[in-house]
Amino acid sequence: MKNTNKPAHSDLRVGRRIRPHVLAARFALGLAGASAVLAVFAAPARAQEAVYYDIPAGPLGEALNRFALQAGVAIAVDAERLRGLRAEKLRGRYDVDSGFHFLLRHSGYRVSRTAAGYVLVAVPASAPAPVPAPAVRREEAGDPELAETLVVDQRESAGVAVLDRHTIDAMTGGNGDIASVLRVLPNIQFDKAKAHTGTQGEIAPADISINGAKFYQNLFQLDGMSFNNDIDPASGDKSSSVAEVTSAAQGFAIDTSLLCKITVRDSNVPAEFGGFSGGVVSADTCAPTKNFAGSVSVGTTRSSWMEYKIAPEQRADYEDATSPNYARAFDKWTYKASLQGRPTENLGLIGSFVRKTSTIPLNGNSAFRNGNGGHAEQSRQTDNFFVKAFWKPTAGNDVDFSISYAPTNDQRFIESIKDSQFTYKAGGLGLNAGIATHFDGFTLSQRATYTEMESSRDSDSSIYKTWRYSAGDKNWGVPTSTWANALSLEGGYGSIEQRQTALNYQMKLDWDPVSLIGLEHRFQAGFELAEKESSYERKTQYESYYNPATWGASCVRAGGKTDPFCSTSPTSNGWAGQYLRSRVIYLAGKFSILDRSAGVFLQDEIRKGNFSARLGLRYDDSKLAPQANLAPRSAFSYDLFGDGNTRLEAGANRYYGRNFMTYYMQANRLSLQSMIATRTGLVDWAAFTPASSAITYRFEELKTPYDDEVMLAFRQKWAGALWGIKYVDRTSRDQVVRVLRKAGDSWVENSGTGEAQTLSLTAETLRPIRIGETRTSIMAGIDKIESRTSHANYFSDESDFNDNGGLGYIVYDGNLIQAINKPADNYNRPLTARLLVTTLIPSANVTIGNFLSYREGYRKVVRNGSKEVGGVLYHNYERLSFKSAFTWDMRINWDIPSPTAQKPYVSLSIDNVLNATNPIENSGTYLVYEKGRQFWLEFGVKF
Repeated sequence: MKNTNKPAHSDLRVGRRIRPHVLAARFALGLAGASAVLAVFAAPARAQEAVYYDIPAGPLGEALNRFALQAGVAIAVDAERLRGLRAEKLRGRYDVDSGFHFLLRHSGYRVSRTAAGYVLVAVPASAPAPVPAPAVRREEAGDPELAETLVVDQRESAGVAVLDRHTIDAMTGGNGDIASVLRVLPNIQFDKAKAHTGTQGEIAPADISINGAKFYQNLFQLDGMSFNNDIDPASGDKSSSVAEVTSAAQGFAIDTSLLCKITVRDSNVPAEFGGFSGGVVSADTCAPTKNFAGSVSVGTTRSSWMEYKIAPEQRADYEDATSPNYARAFDKWTYKASLQGRPTENLGLIGSFVRKTSTIPLNGNSAFRNGNGGHAEQSRQTDNFFVKAFWKPTAGNDVDFSISYAPTNDQRFIESIKDSQFTYKAGGLGLNAGIATHFDGFTLSQRATYTEMESSRDSDSSIYKTWRYSAGDKNWGVPTSTWANALSLEGGYGSIEQRQTALNYQMKLDWDPVSLIGLEHRFQAGFELAEKESSYERKTQYESYYNPATWGASCVRAGGKTDPFCSTSPTSNGWAGQYLRSRVIYLAGKFSILDRSAGVFLQDEIRKGNFSARLGLRYDDSKLAPQANLAPRSAFSYDLFGDGNTRLEAGANRYYGRNFMTYYMQANRLSLQSMIATRTGLVDWAAFTPASSAITYRFEELKTPYDDEVMLAFRQKWAGALWGIKYVDRTSRDQVVRVLRKAGDSWVENSGTGEAQTLSLTAETLRPIRIGETRTSIMAGIDKIESRTSHANYFSDESDFNDNGGLGYIVYDGNLIQAINKPADNYNRPLTARLLVTTLIPSANVTIGNFLSYREGYRKVVRNGSKEVGGVLYHNYERLSFKSAFTWDMRINWDIPSPTAQKPYVSLSIDNVLNATNPIENSGTYLVYEKGRQFWLEFGVKF
């Protein structure tokens, strides 16, 4: 057999790149075909045609942008000049000019029409009053939800996508987390495990990969405050780990009902943003629009409302489930309450509470009944408490302050182990304060944030025992194949507290446009200071006793005491009795890692005629990084005809990610662990001896991982829609991986690499399509990705080592290779397409959202037995093909007519309407499927 050993940094170029002429042909065909479809429904806009609008009251800049979007015109707005100004609700039929007049009538501004669109100009003090707008119908009972927003900046990059409140409401959303809503966007891949039919009792947020980057290298923000978890974001479920605790990339499980918009920056990201190599996901809340309003609701789904898709080989696992990964039953509830108000003209308040719960009954075996005949049950609970104040003390100052508290408390146990109950704790507290001060010629913005989060385990037991099954006393275990090898396990892994605190301050200056040497410049400069500390504490000493051996005498020791690790009951394999020969100890102890970092960014947005360029530079330095990093950012745009309808964009950027606390914390954990102690007979244990295995960290050599990006985009307004074509090429270097020298002995280095090329086509209606009395909006996207990575995460090499029986090599496609060179098998759908159609039926008070998703078939690396090479048996991996998957999700929102100000509503979500059977995985012997049809129901009242 051919040996293809290569070092971890071997060439990982994608074998079949997307060639330029093929790229152009694909986009041309896609554009023509999709345009033909949309053109049937959307006729070109006629100048000054009176159109019906329904734009809620709110910040003036947002109202103007939303009106311009629906009218299909361009408007140049300096958002900073409009801060603090508000627009009344616009409802009725208006032409473009009269609509702008209505929105601006009390603002001191008016619009002026130019060849390129509309521009905002100040009204001279002596100017006559603007022409009154046509009368509109009386405003109906207001919508009590947080302000709905759609921000459309004509200068915004093609690398930015904004989802407003309407889009969020149209998506089924699943557990209500941010990532689930992002399914509508291209360039984003999702963790396939979230769709697994057996894990639908879980409520944790989904992980996402942006443009092929690692899911733990995204930046998540809530109102400008990062809620990334850097304790150990790639660990996933560690319920069965002694030293590690379950963790996640998102430190807070934020519910989308808090938000008025979500902004995703997947390419050409400005220099203002740092600490990521994937993308930036910004979730924002908005100021209240009414003096007093609110809502309450309750939603639910359950296993009896879902169709299970189970392979015949797995039916026994589900019928007698001992693990939440094969949950045959679950019951989920979501409770929401929100209030908003404006106590004074310059003060607004919003508040929200959301609680999500899930109970997961597990039939299990006697290991979980603990001798009382009851059935075990796991539970999940996530809360979101949120309060925010918006204050405008003077005309030139805008202040906001918020408090977020988002704890998670799960009741769990370790599969097949008696008395192993523990509480998993995550989430935490966020404090966020910002002030924007407007001076003559520039705006000074400052933001200070503090977050405290955890990923901890509070266990009922710190002593773990591995017994042979015995009918007389150790009688709760079950056999793996025969009763002769049955074990009875008991106890827990001890309590561990992992915490992260972060203090961050950012200041930035945004100058108004200035003219220098014939060019218009918009300068931005700023800096960030941050301090982050992560701690690991084992609360009590943990002891593991195992390696049972035969024993035929009394369990009373020479001193007269009974040995607690001895039994005289006959075992299932024929022993007269047994005792536990081996022990490992983890001492109680605590250590912490402190990091201080600083960042500086400069940016100049240059304009000359139809051409614009954004040139930026970001400098970051960290106490834990051996050297400072300098990241250039550049974006170039050309408006072909000067009317904002046809734009070309290109960019070249570097993004530095984050080095996580886990690298450094793992170097300290082994100081708490002892060597294995073995005894013969009922004698005292040997004294504690620290473990000799170690993870070596070459801190002075550990670099910050980064991604280099090149992008090219084209956008065209045509046939009532905004069309987009985008190509993004990412190269990942200096990625951190763990390299094994031998079992239990490894080091961490920057040998990981990756590449990804993503090609996407998008289309979005600029204003709703009117068919009869209905109004329909469409969002569509197709993306093609070709990616290759040397690793799934920063500890994947250790996982491969353990999975492969302590061998650093595997057989892959018939060749012997290093385990680290096995292709990753997640976030890898080569082609995906999605379509969101949102239809409003005003006469029925109904909104219907239909989301269709197609994922092309793919080849995945799966384990398929073992193969012998040179007399050594290695685990064998092969690529297996999986069929394409199609799902249709639907959400129906109905506002029930009411004669009072209280407006009840009902929302029905149906995932996988067609109950399609979609395989997502293969264990090597049978298929694993996505969930089938599932119903979600929500009842609520707005007031």
